Amino acid sequence: EKLGNTEFQWESLNIEINGKVFVPVKVLNEVRREALEQLRETLLSQNRREMVKKQKNVLLVIKRGTEREKTVKKGRNSSIELLRIVCLVMIFWMHAADSGVANGIGAWIDIAVAVIGNIGVSCFILISGYYGIRLDVKKMMHLECMLLFYSWTGLLFQYVWGNALGGEEILSYLLPVIGKRSWYFTCYFALAFLSPFLNEMVEKLSEAHFRQLLITMLVIFSGVTTFFFFDINSDGGKGITQMVMLYLIGRYIGVYRADRQYRTAKLAGWFALLAGVNFCLNGALYVVTGTVQNRFARDNTLFTIFEAILVFLIFRNHHFENAFVNRLAKHVPAVFLFEWTLRGFISHYMFDYVARAGENTYEFLLLGIALLLVVMGSVIDWARVTLFHVPEAWCIEHIYRLGDRCVQKIRSKR
Repeated sequence: EKLGNTEFQWESLNIEINGKVFVPVKVLNEVRREALEQLRETLLSQNRREMVKKQKNVLLVIKRGTEREKTVKKGRNSSIELLRIVCLVMIFWMHAADSGVANGIGAWIDIAVAVIGNIGVSCFILISGYYGIRLDVKKMMHLECMLLFYSWTGLLFQYVWGNALGGEEILSYLLPVIGKRSWYFTCYFALAFLSPFLNEMVEKLSEAHFRQLLITMLVIFSGVTTFFFFDINSDGGKGITQMVMLYLIGRYIGVYRADRQYRTAKLAGWFALLAGVNFCLNGALYVVTGTVQNRFARDNTLFTIFEAILVFLIFRNHHFENAFVNRLAKHVPAVFLFEWTLRGFISHYMFDYVARAGENTYEFLLLGIALLLVVMGSVIDWARVTLFHVPEAWCIEHIYRLGDRCVQKIRSKR
């Protein structure tokens, strides 16, 4: 057991000797010392190789992340901002599409709108993942103020229009961040608070392991849903699991494919192929069942996810700067939240477009309504920001300081 002041300990030692052998103690000590030095050098070299490999991966992530940040600082890519606006219009068009119709050209237009429009939310999260969410409590508080403003305004209009609301509906208006009515923002808040851990995981995983993780998630949460109609989360892709997966896909593109350009024509060809197959499958279901179901166009199907990725890459290929597009894109979250209140306002005070449902031109009318919603919502949100930005910022700053002092007091008592 004579190992000196080393970090090693004997667990077992087997010696086989044939015949009479004599070895001086001095020689045994030298053999032991040399063996320990060789063992230590072997272990250290292995650790050095592993550390170098990890450092290379981390440096690669930092380098690519820094390069992307430099690109962003030079100017916002208005092409990505334009994608946000286009997705919002398509989402609004899809929301009002006449689902469930039994015949007519409107049913086929509805299928086409669902195939293309349902990628909108996926694109939003891919963009967030590509640039990366950096948790900022003050920004989250501003987002919460925006949610409360439009939710409470919507609740007020519901009473003005005489709509009867149940207790759960009223609560979803009063506390929008925990209600199903604003599921996207509820999940986004959760994603924002998870982002520090997700970002750290991305930095520590090798590219190969990261890719394996994404493939596994796609198979479990999307592949099974696409081909077997079994939704493991029972949320149709409108939940935190779907958002985390899309965020990680966006992070993968941002970290490992940020400097790689794909031919736009090739991307557009793949998109047309996927959208065409998606349309045909949903059309076949319509012919068989007599109703528009759009099972293959739901948020959590492989068709929707890969269509969103292709569209995102197409817009990313084209870089331009436009101040108007950038300003308009800033209002996208608010307009998205205020959609249904704006629809009610149009129906009550402008014209009842729903009364024209069933006409062959109805789906195109809905596209016009979608564009009108974006314009009206952007103007209203511009007015809100102009009037309330200063008092809102003042309140948030004081609440933040108060919360920070409370946290410091709690920590000092521990």
